[in-house]
Amino acid sequence: MHSYPFSLGASQRLHSIRIPAKAAMQVLTTLLVFSLCLFPNLATAASPHIYDAPQAGPPGSQTQTVGNGWDPNATLDIYFDSTDVGLVDTDNNGSFGMALKAPTIRQNGLTIQIPKDAVQGQHWITAVERITQLQAQVAFTVRVDWPQFHYGPDRTGFNPYESVLGPANVGNLTLNWTFATQSQNTYATSPVVVDGVIYIPFIHADGLYALNASTGALIWKYPVGMAGYAGPAVANGIVYVSSTDGNVYALNASTGALLWKSLVSTYEPSWPTVANGVVYVLSMDTNVYALDARTGAQLWKYPTGPCWTFIAPQAVANGVVYVDACDNDYHETVYALDAGTGTLVWKFTGAQYQTIDAAPVVANGIVYVGSEDYNLYALNATTGALIWQYPTQSWIFESPAVANGVVYLTSQDSNVYALNAATGALLWEHPGLSDGGEAPVVANGVLYIESYYTPNVYALDVGTGAILWTYSGLHGLVGPAVVNGMLYIGDVDGKLYAFGLPNQQMSEKFSPPERPDPARLTPKLEPTSKKIANHF
Repeated sequence: MHSYPFSLGASQRLHSIRIPAKAAMQVLTTLLVFSLCLFPNLATAASPHIYDAPQAGPPGSQTQTVGNGWDPNATLDIYFDSTDVGLVDTDNNGSFGMALKAPTIRQNGLTIQIPKDAVQGQHWITAVERITQLQAQVAFTVRVDWPQFHYGPDRTGFNPYESVLGPANVGNLTLNWTFATQSQNTYATSPVVVDGVIYIPFIHADGLYALNASTGALIWKYPVGMAGYAGPAVANGIVYVSSTDGNVYALNASTGALLWKSLVSTYEPSWPTVANGVVYVLSMDTNVYALDARTGAQLWKYPTGPCWTFIAPQAVANGVVYVDACDNDYHETVYALDAGTGTLVWKFTGAQYQTIDAAPVVANGIVYVGSEDYNLYALNATTGALIWQYPTQSWIFESPAVANGVVYLTSQDSNVYALNAATGALLWEHPGLSDGGEAPVVANGVLYIESYYTPNVYALDVGTGAILWTYSGLHGLVGPAVVNGMLYIGDVDGKLYAFGLPNQQMSEKFSPPERPDPARLTPKLEPTSKKIANHF
């Protein structure tokens, strides 16, 4: 039988003892387990990990990277794709930016600025130890969402992150796919796009549809009654949509499962607006409702006048809800309400027996609203005072788009106007393009408009109004969405249309880089990024 010497050192005389091999292995195993309990980084050093939060976002956004399982007191290079973006030091436990025993508690992680020119798709964050070359990677998806009507709760119609479609290539747009329901006499209203999924109600059809944004394939549908003319809003994994049955529905964005429904009136509510955990809707019963976004419980309501402006959604910005309606004497009225309490902050009163049909737009401290009295009004967002007004030659039915200090406006006079957002001065005018029935949108130097009677869709240069692209045969309804290199339009023919660049052009110019090999990444010897320390 084999045996192993085992010596015990002490101040007294040493004695040599002999332990059988099986017992020796048991002792060593016990010591190893005891050591791993005392020094948990020893168990994870061979399996390092990094985590990012959030895991997706638009170009120019930020994510925080943390990690564990590294060597203690080591220096790591952090890369976004192949670019060294910073150094971190691990602590005594081999972690950075997080507590080892509670990975959800994150501290002092490295903040990474996503490049503004990062193309849509999957990118990689890589961490590499400088001495041992231990390495780990985590994916980050560059993605832009269009979560509500006219882009966001402020209703500007401006996507500031679009980097694919622009003046140089929008003329190459081609029809990628269409989607239609089996119902007759349907209308496809304006879509929203979140996390690669399109959410769109089909009017007079069987409810709300969720489609793959790349292919148009059906993911799920939910029967919300007759969906009406109001589209959905998406926030925190929940889709909110109103119905002609008077309910606001909240659905799981991934599955379409009903989370709650809230009956706000016996009439159709408007487009939901979601901001800071609250859903706001204006109903045909002339009340503005605020609902808890998690439960549907009513938080407050505010009465307006008896106008049929229920289709137009409200805008929310800086803790104020802006509503287009009328007063009890049928004067066109814009209400500014405290978003938390529903208390009236101010109201702007216009002409009698005229209505403000379009959703207010809020940008840079100014509220822009169009009216049936042919004017576009610019109001101080804090006080409601009139700053300027611009007269057109007919009704203004839809919201303008506001981007980079310019207001883009369509009117029933068939003209497209570009106005200085601060002064209302005319910058350019393009006649004969739009009947003002749909809301224009702006992305990456291109203005997109639709005309109901022509019927055409146009892409215009934002600086000059020159036509860059035209597609014939669509009437449109409410307004398009431009996101991730795609143009989506719901049409009165009951179809959703998706336009994009040719596949070859997309793959050549707008594909993210391949997953980097950590062994081939080159560190900065003197990084300009701040090296972070860990304090627990």
